[in-house]
Amino acid sequence: MNEGTVSVPDEQYERLAALAAARGVTPEAQLARLIDDAYEGLDADDAHVESLPLGVYGDDETADDGGA
Repeated sequence: MNEGTVSVPDEQYERLAALAAARGVTPEAQLARLIDDAYEGLDADDAHVESLPLGVYGDDETADDGGA
């Protein structure tokens, strides 16, 4: 990933810092993880869909609603 600068508003930074502290990482590392996850979501393929938790469907899948 390319290095760059990201501006985070104060109120969102406080939430980011709290999330990072709960996970035992720095706010910068947590932000990098969130950005990486977002990019991975854009590039997700069908193999990734297979790893989703039960009850979570990809774009081309639909839940069986019992005909309702």
